[in-house]
Amino acid sequence: MERTRRPQPPDDEEPLVRIAMRRAIKRARTPATTPEFGRLLRYQSLGAAGDALLALALSTTLFFSIPETTARGRVALYLALTVAPFAIVSPLLARLLDRHRGSLKWVMVGSSAGRATLTWLLATRLDSLFLFPLAFGVLLLSRAALIVRGAVLPGLVPTGDTLVKANSALSRTSAIAGMIVGIPGIALIKWPGVATELIFAACIYYAGIIPALRLPASKGRRPDSETADAKAKARRVSMRQAVFATAGMRMLVGFLVFHLAFALRRDDFGTVGLGLLVGAAAFGSLAGALAAPRLRRSLKEEGIIVAGLVGAGLTAVVVGRWFTPISAGALVFAFGLASGAAKVAFDAIVQRETPEAGRGWAFARFESMLQLAWVAGGLVPLVFALPGSGGMIAVGLVANAIAIIYTFGRHSVRSRVGFNEDAEGGQT
Repeated sequence: MERTRRPQPPDDEEPLVRIAMRRAIKRARTPATTPEFGRLLRYQSLGAAGDALLALALSTTLFFSIPETTARGRVALYLALTVAPFAIVSPLLARLLDRHRGSLKWVMVGSSAGRATLTWLLATRLDSLFLFPLAFGVLLLSRAALIVRGAVLPGLVPTGDTLVKANSALSRTSAIAGMIVGIPGIALIKWPGVATELIFAACIYYAGIIPALRLPASKGRRPDSETADAKAKARRVSMRQAVFATAGMRMLVGFLVFHLAFALRRDDFGTVGLGLLVGAAAFGSLAGALAAPRLRRSLKEEGIIVAGLVGAGLTAVVVGRWFTPISAGALVFAFGLASGAAKVAFDAIVQRETPEAGRGWAFARFESMLQLAWVAGGLVPLVFALPGSGGMIAVGLVANAIAIIYTFGRHSVRSRVGFNEDAEGGQT
């Protein structure tokens, strides 16, 4: 009896898998409407992928392989390491970036090369005293790249695009890159081990040098008066209010991450629970980056920050009443979405309000504040073992309080500005 053969597609018919891959690549390239912005997107994606792999390796080394009591001490040290790079790199970058026009490009090149080399060295010294100094160096260079990215972006935004849309494209690229390398990263940690995964991260960092070298660079030195005027605009009340609201969001995210990690660990959910949180946070950040440009059509950047605080705060109050690992994942997703959209909006505010001569200083200063807020929030659950539901309800109440204070503060500033303009008009 002859077997019936399946009908073969015609030779000129393209397989569905190839069609899907081509469309996915086309969609990923859509934000790169200019070659320069495309190179920045590639640089950002490679750096984010390397950072995600490094975070996986460090979390395995510092958190899951040791008892909870020891883990709290190591996590506290890790939090100190995350904020210390800003204290060192911010003053240096603030002086360099705003005075020398071409310094942005070379800082990005040096950041990729330095992170790659230090990560490679870290792979061979995981059980030595060099673990924390090497990790500190990588974090320092990652923070430098983050600061420079915000300062260089306005000069590379495609014509017709808003700053929110451009920042959203960078955040979306970062989230997708981190998610893509997550599965092979976990597989490499399982076998052959953490060292191999770190070598893989180092290779990705090295690849980031290529797009960084191809970015445009200006030459010359700016006058000190131009830099001083730009810094003065970055110190305005409206900017300080935006920093307050965004830092409040970052503080709550820092608290939530470690509060839920220890709460799920106490309930014996361990690696599965953390995997759920990491996945929810990644998808939330991606959703926030996707939502920001759409929200911008009906809200200003400041309104996006308020909407994120209120939405995440109400979710925290509801989830606090019915705490389960699934609801915890939903809460992390909500805060990831709100935090991602708020960060995109905040970056656009800084880029909009601060002239080019002061953007390096502004981003160095503000990113330091945001990281310090995240660390301050993360330290609370390390010191106090709070109940899971109670901590989440507190997060929700604080988030809404920050939104109310920020809204009334903005209204007060607008009223004062309007009064002054009316007074000046009456005198003329």
